[in-house]
Amino acid sequence: MKFGIRQFVTTGAVLVGWSPWQVFATASIDLSREPDGVAIAAEVRSGRLAEFRKSLGEALATAWEPSRNGRPGSCSQESFARWVDLYQWIDLLESDEAAVTKRWLSRHLVAGEEQKDRGKPQQVLVLQPGSPLVRRYDAVQHRATEEIARDPGMIGQVLSGLVAQPFAQRNGPLIGRLDQGFVAATVSDPDFLRRWSESQSEDDFAPKVLENLQSIWKSDPLEWSRHNALALAIAVVMDQPPPPFWPHRQVNPAAVPRSTARPAEVFSQWVSAARDGKLRLDPTLLEVRELKFVIDYPVDPSEFDSVRNTPALSRKNPPQAFESITYDQGRIAKGVYLWPWGPYTLSSIRKHGGICVDQAYYAAISGKALGIPSIFFAGIGKEGGHAWVGYLKGPRNWDLGVGRNGERNVATGQALDPQAWVPVTDHDLEMLTRHLGNKDSRDAARRDLVMAWNFRRRGDATGEGNALTSALTACPENPALWDAREDCLVRTGSPTAEIRSHHEAAIRQFSRFRDLKAQHQEALVRLALGNGDRPLAERLSGQIVNENRGGRSDLSAAAAGQLIAGKIDANDPDSAVREYTRQLRLQGADGGGDFFYKVVLPLATLMNGKGRQDLARLVLKQAHDTLRPPRHSLVDRDLRKLWLESGGR
Repeated sequence: MKFGIRQFVTTGAVLVGWSPWQVFATASIDLSREPDGVAIAAEVRSGRLAEFRKSLGEALATAWEPSRNGRPGSCSQESFARWVDLYQWIDLLESDEAAVTKRWLSRHLVAGEEQKDRGKPQQVLVLQPGSPLVRRYDAVQHRATEEIARDPGMIGQVLSGLVAQPFAQRNGPLIGRLDQGFVAATVSDPDFLRRWSESQSEDDFAPKVLENLQSIWKSDPLEWSRHNALALAIAVVMDQPPPPFWPHRQVNPAAVPRSTARPAEVFSQWVSAARDGKLRLDPTLLEVRELKFVIDYPVDPSEFDSVRNTPALSRKNPPQAFESITYDQGRIAKGVYLWPWGPYTLSSIRKHGGICVDQAYYAAISGKALGIPSIFFAGIGKEGGHAWVGYLKGPRNWDLGVGRNGERNVATGQALDPQAWVPVTDHDLEMLTRHLGNKDSRDAARRDLVMAWNFRRRGDATGEGNALTSALTACPENPALWDAREDCLVRTGSPTAEIRSHHEAAIRQFSRFRDLKAQHQEALVRLALGNGDRPLAERLSGQIVNENRGGRSDLSAAAAGQLIAGKIDANDPDSAVREYTRQLRLQGADGGGDFFYKVVLPLATLMNGKGRQDLARLVLKQAHDTLRPPRHSLVDRDLRKLWLESGGR
């Protein structure tokens, strides 16, 4: 038998009840030959996958060599890479569900400053779908996560809002959720393992993703093998619910005809559409990163069918669909920004026309119905919002500006990545749209990251650090690698100077991507605060503000909010208002909606909560005089509402 291993028994071993599968679990694995899927599947059926995972992890750790001095490392070798992909999958399956859940949960929590007398966070905010996730690995974040995870009632309540339902927690390895047949099918499918490794993210909620994948496989194993990229896209999108404001903030979500289909049914619907020739793009030719922008809208299937089955509509691409909707100037004149015409269907939008958000939504749905990856964008300008759409014109050829020129003074657009329903970063968009260079180096770096986790599991901090260095050497443009190294440095108690140097290097690496640069600048702010150097923290926050005024008002406004929050945490509301006044003078005139929603609204709301309605009214009066939002705009409406809530007349 050939299993992709060297079968041998050390001298003096006693073989009692010998079987070849027991040898497979304990023998030295030959990493120079690709895995034998049949043999691995047999390991699953024999119930020895946990032992095999341990043996494989040891073999990989022993044989692994880093990339250095332009020389490719082990993860660039095809056979070794296949073993790493296999290890990544079975390591997840054998991971403890509670530990996986805690790692995932930590990115959904915002921990406040610690109270010195109790050593606990003052407040823990649970981020809802649609919010940027937390990339923070310090002790404060760790304690906040543990505080929620140890309370069964609290963790259950949090997961009920963040995980697609139905979902029930369970204890033990994740593989306990799965059937042997499904696991055997996946470990013996190298194409699936490659796609999983390429598309899996730490922001995915793995227990639900695995349930989704298994349900799709059970429904049709043959189509699963033909369309495993489609199956993966559906599984990683449908593990978490869309934001409560989906599809956008200018329609009552209850007016949208929603689908209640489960993942297996959604898979069947898309496979049928492809088989019947209803899609303009063949889903088997698209990768998961593209397909997730096809299947992400949970609308009633009749909406898609209305496009596919109407020749005049099925011939339109997203730009033509956008332009086909008459712009409703009357609604703008009357200040009616919310959809007023009842059910939010494509036919109703065609009948009544709409404003930019309706045009963009219509174009996005029309593209998705035909299998064209499409992205809805929204941006905030001085008057409030504007929306447009992007779509895949051809292989690796995206147009992200359909309808964008319809409104001026929109600093930047924001879309949601449906894989975790988080805002898409500038870097994400560039990685999605540009012709990437050497794919081999990116794949090798991704697998080096898997090896870093393998070393971490074995308690080998040196090996983990070497693997992360190798990954960053091969592909320094991958932000996940920088996050992983920060996690390693903090967890292993590295000196503050080394952590600071790490963030400074990341700032240089991502100097073109303002959101990623700001992420690491904010980390330096936290380091300064942790060292008790509030003046330095304020200077660093001020630098973020100054660098992003105008071009990225969303980031400058967020940094201003952080500066003001520091004054609030120091129990100095008067200083907070003074800092607010300074920031309003610096960036308010160009900050528009970003400044209102990220600075004015939270500060005034906080002052109301503290019983300081006088300061809340001062904040709002200054905002009105500086921002000068047009009458009946979204900003004007929300500002007036908050004024009344603050006791204004």
